[in-house]
Amino acid sequence: MEEVKKISKKTWGNTKSIIFLIVILVSTIIMSFYNNSIKKDIEKIKIETNKIESSIKEVEKDKKLQIFSLLELNNNVISSYKSMNQITTYINHMNVIQAKYDLKFKWFSLSNGELVSSIEIISDDKAIAYQKTRDFLKNYKMDSKALFDLGFVNQIEGMDNMKFQAFFKIKK
Repeated sequence: MEEVKKISKKTWGNTKSIIFLIVILVSTIIMSFYNNSIKKDIEKIKIETNKIESSIKEVEKDKKLQIFSLLELNNNVISSYKSMNQITTYINHMNVIQAKYDLKFKWFSLSNGELVSSIEIISDDKAIAYQKTRDFLKNYKMDSKALFDLGFVNQIEGMDNMKFQAFFKIKK
């Protein structure tokens, strides 16, 4: 009886090994089929990608699209040149500022979207220079029609005749 038990134990151990081998073989075959299907899908996608790339190359040959892409790439530079090219508008606006706030622009410099100017305000019968300067610095920043953003004024000279430099940034 003991011999029968030993033999039956060995066959069960062999059966486990054979079942494990069959499971490994079946899973390997399934993985192989899955891998082949993925390779076919990859090949299809590569073919589609090549077709799309060739059609893109054909479209890029069109001169109108080349010009459009250049315009899109340089849009910021072009818009900055557009705003810089409105010098007459800015000079007219400076004349309006002179009349509205009773001040004089002595000179100005315009570069890189920033206008720098020397301003002189003189006391007269309307108001003293201090009040005019205060009103200009206070009210211009809040003016909705202003073409510029007035920067911080860090130095003002004089009493009856006040002089200072103003830094304006062109609004976009």
